[in-house]
Amino acid sequence: MNSLNRFLLSLLFATITITMTAEEEVEKEEDEIAPPQAVYKVDPSHPPELFEKGIAGHAIIVGTVDMFGSIINPHIESATHNEFGMAAILACSEWIFEPATKNGVPIEIGIRLPFNFEISFEHALNVELGREVFKKIEDPILPSADLDISPSPRFIPVFDDFYPEEFEGSGVAAALSIEFIIGPEGLVHNPKVISSSMDGFEEAALEAVSQIKYQPIAVNGKHAYISMKLPVHISE
Repeated sequence: MNSLNRFLLSLLFATITITMTAEEEVEKEEDEIAPPQAVYKVDPSHPPELFEKGIAGHAIIVGTVDMFGSIINPHIESATHNEFGMAAILACSEWIFEPATKNGVPIEIGIRLPFNFEISFEHALNVELGREVFKKIEDPILPSADLDISPSPRFIPVFDDFYPEEFEGSGVAAALSIEFIIGPEGLVHNPKVISSSMDGFEEAALEAVSQIKYQPIAVNGKHAYISMKLPVHISE
């Protein structure tokens, strides 16, 4: 084979290679898949028995979004409690999606959905102490400053025992001002942080103050709700 023929043959192979590469690029671009997008969601209900116990958790549901945007064959991949998984399946079964597409055509595609079942700090504290720390009070509330004698505590926990775990070893301390209501039975209700010198200590201070017990207070011979403020210092 002379030099000219070898040159023409190599040019032919180069042309074929370039053509095939271009075709592969076109096919690659055409095969791009757009994932499904949720257009309607339903939040799962916290299972009552777990909510009453103050139990939080999560669940992961896997299934398929069909060409019409519905989830088919959902099942539990994992769940901290089976009740969370069942609640998540019930909720996601009502979800509606803009279906996934391939080259602009709707297709079925697998999907994985995480769900978190959270418990508010207020509810968790109610459960922990076994009473309504946070509740609606419709009776009149008197400021402690209007009393002849300040409310007298019969139990005060050690505030440092509530030092937040995330700050352990840091040596950081916090000074807070907490406002709360003393109920007729001498228990603390509806505590809230008025000021804090350090973020991250608020829940610890509220939990500590909630465990203070006061002597019942009578006003005009009747037990009353009393509001007051208390400085709280928490250190390691």
